Amino acid sequence: NLGTDRSGSGTIVDSNGYILTVHYVTTGAKSIAVTLADGEQFPGELVGQDQETGLSLVKIAGRDLPFLRPAPAEELALGQAAIIISSTGEGERRVSGGYVTSFDAFDGQWEYMLDKSIRLNAFNPGFGGGTLVDLKGRLLGVVSLNLNEVGKFSLAIPVEYYLKIEQELKAFGRVQTRP
Repeated sequence: NLGTDRSGSGTIVDSNGYILTVHYVTTGAKSIAVTLADGEQFPGELVGQDQETGLSLVKIAGRDLPFLRPAPAEELALGQAAIIISSTGEGERRVSGGYVTSFDAFDGQWEYMLDKSIRLNAFNPGFGGGTLVDLKGRLLGVVSLNLNEVGKFSLAIPVEYYLKIEQELKAFGRVQTRP
């Protein structure tokens, strides 16, 4: 259903070139091409995927790359302003702002299920896997679903899910501590 060519957004999460995105962007990929905001292109390597959280980790060659630091989970609050940044194609990025409206669970058994999601009243202006940041430029989550036609909101996977599995994805390509 997703086709042989897909486009997505992602966030560089450390200076060594690790990029966090949603798994449906990378599932089944035979090759990955990454285009940075300045237009520079890199071949990407799929490092790991987690079907339970819906997250995927890609790596590009590079050192000392600019990256976003995560916001502390305890600072995330209902009514908080947040900004979505996503790609709409090579070299083009768009943003959308709104407010956090819910932390409800998400049950998309066809894809993944989360005990906690971030829902906000902003539309996702681009491809899935986009960046959700607070007004201090800290990573809150990975934008997964644009549900504007259904529920007038976007859904993001909280970055805290990634922080819990980061080392396992980097070391083993998957989470080994759960069945």
